[in-house]
This record gives sequence, structure tokens and C-alpha cells, in this order.
Amino acid sequence: MRSAAPERRAVLAGHLDYRAAHLVQIRPSRPSDGAALVEVAYATGFFGCSAEIYFPARALFGALWVGPYLGPAGACGLLAECEGRVLGYVLGSPNPQTYRGYFQKNLPGWLLAAALGRYPGLMGSLRFLWRSLCYPSRRAPLDLYPAHLHINLLPEARGKGLGERLLRAHLDCLRARGVPGVQLSTTLENSAALRLYQKLGFREYARWESPLWAPWLGRPTVHLTLVLSLKPKDFVKNTLI
Repeated sequence: MRSAAPERRAVLAGHLDYRAAHLVQIRPSRPSDGAALVEVAYATGFFGCSAEIYFPARALFGALWVGPYLGPAGACGLLAECEGRVLGYVLGSPNPQTYRGYFQKNLPGWLLAAALGRYPGLMGSLRFLWRSLCYPSRRAPLDLYPAHLHINLLPEARGKGLGERLLRAHLDCLRARGVPGVQLSTTLENSAALRLYQKLGFREYARWESPLWAPWLGRPTVHLTLVLSLKPKDFVKNTLI
């Protein structure tokens, strides 16, 4: 027990090294994890850095990009945790209709909260919301790939295999539920994650240059839609590649 104490102190101080990686547990996410998940999402929401640069309304950010996956629209959500600290997660929804229903149900409440000034930073976030409507992602067919996912890790948790552990477990859960396929959106900026997606069998469905992030990056970015079939025959094929 004494030999593990320095490792635990390192984790609690925000430093995860290879000695402490074995202390990390992967477990299902719960609604009570919401605040911790939003913390990770917000800290990594701009190409691995803080989302504050383009979306200062943190509470609304959490409602839009974490909230959907903590209720009926979400499934197979997992997080990486060490000594009570959440280091990363994978969240997703296998049902486009239920996912869309979350936004339809909550939109009136969000608009009311905005009108009452309950979202500090809202004005500074409207630019991104407008641009995301003008430059949307390109979805793959929902009949073939109904599920989508998001995966995020804090900087100190990267490069230690946690992303692969999370993603493999999430995909196994979707397969067990009979979900036929999953898709995700990313950019060429995310080179480390792209290597992981390729390793696990994702393939490119669409590629396009978009000015969505130009006001904050200073240049357009190449966006990708990646897909993975979860059907048994395709799973066997992917494992043999």
C-alpha cells in the first residue's frame, strides 16, 4: 500500500504517469457524473484545449454536448476514473430519434433561461452556434450508422491506452445491443484520435474543408465523417485487417 501512495498523490495532483495508469478504472457513466463529465468536455472541447475560447457559456455547453447522453437518448456511456477523478469518457447515442427528442424537449427551457440571463457568456457563444448552423457536419446514412459518439481525455490521460480501452468497451456495448453501425465527426487536426479510429476499423465516409473554426484557428479545417459497421460479419472482417 505504501508503494502506491505516491502514484495516488500524482493522480490527485493532476499528473497521471505510466506507473499510475493501472489505477484507472473504466465504468459506466451515471447522471450523477454530469458535473465531472462537463468539466472534462469543456476542458478539452477546442481541439484538446478549453472550449472557453469559442463558447464561454459553460452551463449551456454542458446542456448541449453532455446532457443528451445522461438520459434516455444516451447508451453505453463510459468514463475513466482514478481515485474519484474523471480523466476521460466516451458518450454516445444509438437512437437518432431519441437524441433529437432531447433537444426538442429542452429547447423551450433553454430559450427561457437565456431570456432570463441564466447563461453567463451566452453572447460570446452565439457566433459559434450560428456558424455551426451555417457549416454543419455531413452525416452518414442513419439506417446504416444510427449511433454516434464523442470521446474526450484530459491532457494528462492521453497516450496511455485509455482512449482505446474506452472506445473498445463502448463499441462492444453497442454490438451487444444490436446497433448496426456508428459514426463520428472529427478533423485532421485530431491526428492521435484518427490513428485510434483507424486501428479499430473506422473508415472515411466524407471529407470536406470547412471554415467553421476559422475565427478561432485562423484557417479552415478539413472535417471528416468516419463510420464503422458493427454487424457481426463486418466485425470479423475488421479484426482480420
